[in-house]
Amino acid sequence: MKFNNYIIIFIFLTLGLSSCEPDFLDPKNPAAISEDDVWADAKLIELLVNQMYNDRPGYEYSNTQDNIVDEGRCNYTGDAPNQILRGQWDQTYNPLDFWAYQQVRRANEFLAKIDGASLDEDTRMRLKGEVRFLRAFLYFDMVKRYGGVPLITSPQTLTDDLQVKRASTKETFEFIIAELKIAKDELPATAPRGRASQGSAMALAGRALLFAASPLYNDGNNNALWAEAAKMNKDVMDLNRYSLYPDLNKLWLDKGATHVESIFEIQYKLPEKQHSWDAGLRPLILANNNAGQLSPLQELVDAFPMKNGKGIKETGSAYDPNNPYVGRDDRFYAFIAYNGSKVKGTTSGPPVKEITIESYQGGRDYDASKENTIYNTITSYYTRKATNPENTIYTGSTGSDQPWIELRYAEVLLNYAEAQNEALSAPDASVYAALNTLRKRAGIVGDLLIGSLSKVQMRELIRNERYVEFCFEKKRYWDLRRWKLAETLLNGKKYHGAIITKHANGSFTYAYHEVDATPIVFENKMYFMPIPQGEIDKNGNLSQNPGW
Repeated sequence: MKFNNYIIIFIFLTLGLSSCEPDFLDPKNPAAISEDDVWADAKLIELLVNQMYNDRPGYEYSNTQDNIVDEGRCNYTGDAPNQILRGQWDQTYNPLDFWAYQQVRRANEFLAKIDGASLDEDTRMRLKGEVRFLRAFLYFDMVKRYGGVPLITSPQTLTDDLQVKRASTKETFEFIIAELKIAKDELPATAPRGRASQGSAMALAGRALLFAASPLYNDGNNNALWAEAAKMNKDVMDLNRYSLYPDLNKLWLDKGATHVESIFEIQYKLPEKQHSWDAGLRPLILANNNAGQLSPLQELVDAFPMKNGKGIKETGSAYDPNNPYVGRDDRFYAFIAYNGSKVKGTTSGPPVKEITIESYQGGRDYDASKENTIYNTITSYYTRKATNPENTIYTGSTGSDQPWIELRYAEVLLNYAEAQNEALSAPDASVYAALNTLRKRAGIVGDLLIGSLSKVQMRELIRNERYVEFCFEKKRYWDLRRWKLAETLLNGKKYHGAIITKHANGSFTYAYHEVDATPIVFENKMYFMPIPQGEIDKNGNLSQNPGW
């Protein structure tokens, strides 16, 4: 039997970049590779797993999930983010669909055949753990969208019953957690960057348990689920293998052999695999075939605390509305480019130059009368987070190779703090400790005092910390959904940008305007996405989610 054509194509593409080519591999006759050949060769088996890693999504410069909440807006009116904002999606068209059973099948085939492959036992165990982790990730990405989905764990054939019903949401989460616990025991304690380790499986389980405990999925507010989520995330903390990276400006740029905060990441390598984050976010003067594709909203800017830890509307914050960018926490300066801030880059190669952002009305980087308005910010802000100021080779869709950190230690801290706070009647010292650790890295002076916040106040603080810490990391949309706050914060709302006026004496004044042309649409039925209609048509046992 000849092996899957998809795999054959990948093998040749990958081996074309490799110095190790099996003798039997005849580039003139791809069909010469049989299934038996693959499972008899350790290098080809590794390549199968590499492809599964390669399937994981990473950077998107015009990120749909960041453009449909209260983080940022993309300028292009025809983009998918705008269609989601308007509610123009359904069971036949959904830019966020992730019906991943093709990838699940590859994982199932691998796990069904790996025990008969020619491998040493340590390698076999590691690869099983990696594929099990990746399959659990696929199921997590589906359950957070659709609720319960069919649980298919072995390769189906035409003689099998293909009309598999959906498992319940509870059963789907339980399957994911069980698989990750098995993967934890199969995976090594540490792994090269971009590969799964014990900590990766545990951190993903901590995320999945947090979702399972959240209001959208936990109708009865089962307190035991919050406690279980807290314990799993605490177990990751107690490994003592991870810590917060000290420099927020370099957090996403460090490509060394190890990274203290990264627990699982998607890696890139020029020229074989690259993304366009740098090109898509810079001001037009520093752009190369693209620019300004994620304008941070004023609401996000306002969410960043002051250096003293207080919100800008709190008494004693020292916030000055006439100098709104002074005295904010370090995350603000690392993640947001604002009027008067310095940004580095280049349009067509070395040397790197530094500019001062001019996002006031009539300024170079914000002028509605310019022909290239779609390349300028629409909020007076640009995204700085994860851009590489020294990158000189980016273009409209290529040239960047920063790793995408999917699971990082900051999330573990906030997952723990949230779950532990919800599991108790009032936050204990460990909740304060997790928040203080994170806020100290953000340059906030002074710790939160134990006992100073009620459970509700701590909940709101944790939610705001997630908002600013994880901005533009594809988390906010899912947080608002699992908290069941999307209707309240999104539906019927319009979000804002700044209008900055420069005066003859060099001073600035600030006003704020709506950047959404129409109110956002988020209806109750949208908390669970519709099962794709094509899948309903193929499987008569698939029930559709309510309202679709």
